[in-house]
Amino acid sequence: MRTVSVYDLVHYLKNTLDSDKRIQNILVSGEISNLTNHFSGHLYFTLKDDKAKISCVMFRSSASKLLFIPKNGDHVVIRCNISVFEATGQMQAYALEMKPDGIGELYLRYEELKRKLADAGYFSEEHKIKVTSYPMHVAILCGDRSAALSDIMTCFKRRWPICHYDIYPVLVQGEGSAKDIIDTLKIVDDKDYDAIILARGGGSLEDIWSFNDEGLAKTIYELKTFIVTGIGHEQDFTIADFVADLRAPTPTAAVELITPNIKDILVDIKDYHKRLKVAFDRRLKSAKTDLETIKGSIIFKEPSYIIKKQAQYFDNLSLRMINHEVRLKDMNKQISLKIISIAHALHLRLDRVTNLLENKEELMKRVIDQRKIDKELLLKRYETLLRAYSHEKTLERGFSIVMKDDKVLKDVSDLKIQDEIEIRLYKGTLKAEIKEIKDGKV
Repeated sequence: MRTVSVYDLVHYLKNTLDSDKRIQNILVSGEISNLTNHFSGHLYFTLKDDKAKISCVMFRSSASKLLFIPKNGDHVVIRCNISVFEATGQMQAYALEMKPDGIGELYLRYEELKRKLADAGYFSEEHKIKVTSYPMHVAILCGDRSAALSDIMTCFKRRWPICHYDIYPVLVQGEGSAKDIIDTLKIVDDKDYDAIILARGGGSLEDIWSFNDEGLAKTIYELKTFIVTGIGHEQDFTIADFVADLRAPTPTAAVELITPNIKDILVDIKDYHKRLKVAFDRRLKSAKTDLETIKGSIIFKEPSYIIKKQAQYFDNLSLRMINHEVRLKDMNKQISLKIISIAHALHLRLDRVTNLLENKEELMKRVIDQRKIDKELLLKRYETLLRAYSHEKTLERGFSIVMKDDKVLKDVSDLKIQDEIEIRLYKGTLKAEIKEIKDGKV
């Protein structure tokens, strides 16, 4: 059995928990106890129910985003990762988010749908549509005669009164409200609006639950028209807000985010009008100056001046054409003489080159014939020498070739007693066996 250190054991347990996806990014509900708000900004607490408890920590980066102040006895839901703190070997939950548990099951369903749609890309910025700078035709989906609708209309009247808007009353809570909103959105999407406002006033999670409907989220995602949501209070976030092209904290803010302020536009128009008038006056003054200059021109005082000027111009052109014609004839004559001269020179040169080539050809023929004779004589000489120095001539004079294992022997040191050798004569071959080697000689 292998012995391990405490660190190795705790480190193994930590890695095992960290790699288990079933206990990472999960939602856990329970009651807060032993809460410590550390001066560093971190929260340390225990989360318990009637059967168990677990130590928890929420680091400052997450705790600073809480929308409420937690206290002992609060029932909450936390989104967390489960791991081991190696220094103490204690298993604990690392909280990333925390919500009061008064909403219970609804909040758990909300978080689950939020993660599902986020993973499917429904919240991606690449899919969102940009609103036009000056929307002139807007559809408003809101509760009939609601305070939110009144606020939106008041904001349009104050901020962008030249915009035409159509009101589509929809159910904003209760049974059938999500389907009513979906059906209305599909109708509105085919009417070529510049923008759609989907809004309702504040309320509890139960009140605004219709806007967390998965079918509504998919409908908003598939819209061809830009849509802005203004649902609930500033701290309320619904699934519809995440899918929409733009989320406003309130219904009034939805109007403010998509429309310019007409007061600013009027100021800009006045500024443009002023700048245009200055530019027009400057251009008009310049045009008047140009007109006075033209009126003082000699053309208006003596209209025939331009005709005389053009007549003189044409006379000059005629003289230049005559001169060019004479020069052209002279150039043609010179070119013809030059061509004849060049042709004669080329003919003479061609004759000289032809004679030179013929002489070179004759000389080359003689040189080649002489070299052929010299090579034939040299070849005969080499043949005679080759026959004279061939091994057959040597054997014919009484010499022999001694071989061992098909190799010519040149030194007796390559032999030993009882070696078999082959002696090649001019006529025939002998085989022998070495019986004795004396004084380095056989």
